[in-house]
Amino acid sequence: MIFILTGAVGSGKTTFLSGLVTERRAAGVPLDGFLSMRVMTGGETAGYDLLDIRNGRTQPFLRRTGDEGMQRVGPYVLLPEGLARANEIIRRSGVADLLIADEIGPLELEGRGLWPALKDVLFDGRRRSLVVVRESLLREFRTIFARAQVRVVEKKDWPELSNLLRDEGGFSVKIKFFAYFREMFGTKEIDLNVPPGSSLRRVLETLADTPVRRAGIFDGDELRHHLVVMINGAALPVSTGLETELKSGDVVAIFPLMGGG
Repeated sequence: MIFILTGAVGSGKTTFLSGLVTERRAAGVPLDGFLSMRVMTGGETAGYDLLDIRNGRTQPFLRRTGDEGMQRVGPYVLLPEGLARANEIIRRSGVADLLIADEIGPLELEGRGLWPALKDVLFDGRRRSLVVVRESLLREFRTIFARAQVRVVEKKDWPELSNLLRDEGGFSVKIKFFAYFREMFGTKEIDLNVPPGSSLRRVLETLADTPVRRAGIFDGDELRHHLVVMINGAALPVSTGLETELKSGDVVAIFPLMGGG
């Protein structure tokens, strides 16, 4: 699902998103992405800094002056270090995250700027993304997103966005990793937000978001023979197996079958 937050220039899109991020994080929603924060000098807009939603760090992003050959966005140049950081943020985001990109515009319409990193996320049916688009470019982006599930949120609907995200968000399950899976996923456990009616297979496919992780979990379309998956401390039901439907608060444990001698 792609949420498009749209509004006129200077309508307060970033200010609204800043509050939304605080609210959704407090509600336990996994978030990643960036905001574009205005930089003022002498009462005028000198450019924008990129604010990393995950850690709060900033990086110069757009400025009015720059070296020849830099990509331009209206009166601004896109600083290479800022672009690299934005792309890194997009690529590090996980399938459980609501990815926020503030904003996309003419460069992305031309396949430049953030588009090389962003397109893979936006068209991944497992993902949820929230992108900011100016009203003047909405028609063009709706054409590009024609094959995706899209919901446009105009300014009059901004107060309802939090509810829309909650409704689309499904429910949360806890995933616990053991043995080498902890190294593979970089953690002992995560809380994963999944769509309503999600099966265990859907959850495992969401986790298998890289070739290495998929190879560690699946052999073709089935679990690897040495892999043990339990739900709430119990073995998978024989009758449903991977198609077992999960519910809010379920705990899924994943570990390799240990041998002995």
